[in-house]
Amino acid sequence: MRFLFGHEIIDHITDLNKGALVSILDENRYESILFLNALLAKSHVKAVIITPNELKSPLPQEIVEFERITTATEINLFVSKVRESMNNEGVIIHNYLHYLLLKEDESQVLKMIEFWISKISKTGMVEFIILPKGAFPGFEKKLNSLLNGYIEINIKPGMRNQYSLRIFRICKPEYHGEEFVYTFDGNRLLVKWGDEFTESLPKESEEEIKKKIEFLKNNIFSIKIERVVNKPLPSMSIFDKWLYAQTTDMPLYYIYFLYPEKIDDFLRKIAVWNLRGLVSIKTGTPTIPDKRLSLRLRNRLAMKIPTPIALFFLKKRGSTVPFEVYNMIRKASAFYISTRSSEEETEELDEVEQYFQEYAARETALKTLLENKESPLTRFDLKDLPKILSLSLFYGYRLKPKVYEKEKGKWIIDIENCFICKNIKSEKPTCGLLVGTIIGGCAVTFKEKFTAKEIECKAKGDQSCKFLLELVEESSKT
Repeated sequence: MRFLFGHEIIDHITDLNKGALVSILDENRYESILFLNALLAKSHVKAVIITPNELKSPLPQEIVEFERITTATEINLFVSKVRESMNNEGVIIHNYLHYLLLKEDESQVLKMIEFWISKISKTGMVEFIILPKGAFPGFEKKLNSLLNGYIEINIKPGMRNQYSLRIFRICKPEYHGEEFVYTFDGNRLLVKWGDEFTESLPKESEEEIKKKIEFLKNNIFSIKIERVVNKPLPSMSIFDKWLYAQTTDMPLYYIYFLYPEKIDDFLRKIAVWNLRGLVSIKTGTPTIPDKRLSLRLRNRLAMKIPTPIALFFLKKRGSTVPFEVYNMIRKASAFYISTRSSEEETEELDEVEQYFQEYAARETALKTLLENKESPLTRFDLKDLPKILSLSLFYGYRLKPKVYEKEKGKWIIDIENCFICKNIKSEKPTCGLLVGTIIGGCAVTFKEKFTAKEIECKAKGDQSCKFLLELVEESSKT
């Protein structure tokens, strides 16, 4: 009989029967517990963790004392009692095998597991054996060949609170070994399905989505996106929540001007939101932009002269809040948040802040184009990137960077007079504020996808703050 977790996405991927024994391989056993906590959160099936130490988990736990229990035979007796107390119906999570393998011969442990396979095959049990990947390579290989299947869990490098899993044998053939990225929202397990993190299978067809995207593209200058009032939002990634908040109640053409290199991705999200009743699409009189793509004479001249002189040719902006004041407010807010939020929540707030910095840079770049009588559709030549980035950072922050192309599609932004990290000492770069500024400004100006990261920082003891800017790919044009 098939076993269901009560999670639409995982139940769709897996093909797991009652009476199965499955191993979960991760980096330090913590990822497996997090995954199973969230996966079983909505399940009506009784679940128990057998563990040598008490864990931070909502699931019931049975503590196995390895000071007293040292052999596979003794463990087998302990586990049998747990199964009997559950009437051989439910889920057992074995979180102690690494301890047992330090005390008992591997062959004895494998014999015990072979006995378990025959013991539970005709019961209503599903059992998971957690093991740190690569810690016992020979045993791990033999174990996986014995069991019904296994799952590998990895931390996604460079991605906050994101993991990936691969399922082997206990899944539908088309999903065998395929990577699925997932994250958590509280105690909810959200799997990336298509272009969003969700716990539910999409209700709309791909054909419906494509038709809606085509309609949006054909009417991009006459559509306004409006949020549907009192409609509860489904589970979304941090970025999607932020994007929904920023782009609803906004003309579609303005989203296009702000995010020219991402417009195809955004149109898909908007199409899905509309089909799910989260936003409505209003059409009106088209707003046709200036489609002139060449620069005006004075701006062409500004590209050929030194940065300080070029600033005289640019329209002066109004007064802004001094950056020192902004930085003081930012630091005070960060401290206040850190005293009231978990580490994970604080990281999420940092992520949102970067999105806002990027958005502000995009707004500024677009307004600067318009103030200088340029079309929002103008695509600057990448050979002018060092000049434009130098102008932008001097114009916005009075920073004087050295910008040069390291190799094709990669640029270094070297800032000796960076004051963002002034009087700060840190083990990691602290000027992430400029990452969003660099990406956002370049994206609007060049209509291309970029990534950026700080690779050296004065707060770490480096001579200057350096950023690596990379061109990702040529964007598609709407």
